[in-house]
Amino acid sequence: MEPILSQANIVLVAPNHRPDIVSKEWLSQNNILKEGAINFVHNQNISLVDTTNFSINVLQQRLTIAARNFNQDKLNHLQTIANRYINALPNVLYNALGLNSVWIVQTGSPDLLKRTFVADSEQFNKAFHGVAYDIGGIVRYEYKSFRVQLTITLQQTNQINADFNYHSDITNPDQLRERISHSSEVIAHARNITRKLLGD
Repeated sequence: MEPILSQANIVLVAPNHRPDIVSKEWLSQNNILKEGAINFVHNQNISLVDTTNFSINVLQQRLTIAARNFNQDKLNHLQTIANRYINALPNVLYNALGLNSVWIVQTGSPDLLKRTFVADSEQFNKAFHGVAYDIGGIVRYEYKSFRVQLTITLQQTNQINADFNYHSDITNPDQLRERISHSSEVIAHARNITRKLLGD
């Protein structure tokens, strides 16, 4: 079954984000987010702006830019939003970036994760004494300039979630922009890993 993208976001980590100035009006004036807000919260500690297609959430130590409807144009636009935000606030000291996605796999085999992750089923059967159990997994690996953590969980009898976090430490704005430019590639890589690992 083809993986379905259910979440995609870019997280910019910094100690000095300014949620107090990031209002929906400020986002529009700086050409960061032109769509009208359908939900917003703005005070000294948090700025949250939801539109039909995107969500921006600014806390003092992290900014999350998320797509709400998924197609390649929306995913590409996440990069644009992130770069415009960086340009609008040049004094923010970024120290890390996360490119994240969650994929859903509908499976006709509820034991797919057991077959994939359990090398010695007898050992598990001994440990759990015949009690029904579900299996998930965490896989950590390197991909280019990112440290990746993939967390796989069984959500329902026939639904598996594959949650990817591509993390990179950042030392300067140019490095940050270069890593952001890989977001479409990273999404494609996560999809491919999900297909290979969970395709049944």
